Amino acid sequence: MNDESVKVSKEEEEEYVLMDLDDVSRHIDIPPDAPYTLSGLDTLNPILTIDGKIKLVGEYLETIGTCLAFSDKEVAAAENQTPRKTVEPVAKIHKILKFRLALDNEDGETRATTL
Repeated sequence: MNDESVKVSKEEEEEYVLMDLDDVSRHIDIPPDAPYTLSGLDTLNPILTIDGKIKLVGEYLETIGTCLAFSDKEVAAAENQTPRKTVEPVAKIHKILKFRLALDNEDGETRATTL
């Protein structure tokens, strides 16, 4: 064994979360290019603030079975053929983060409402 330093690589475990805005998007219009801030991911109820105006409270739901996320992209075809799409797996989803609107009450605390 020589005196060279040994590098120990620590692999960080990645965890993917699906942000579910379906219940919220039925009631409010969320612009597709609006800036957002997601805070408190390590808490039970993360907060999503969209465009500095819309405040949402999240709740984690465990996935049942294996939940996968895919991306599709158009593949260029030959001159006489129509373009085709390919679908590739992107990630395995571990949790779903379901959001609902948050309302501020008189005490300044945030309380979530169910839609």
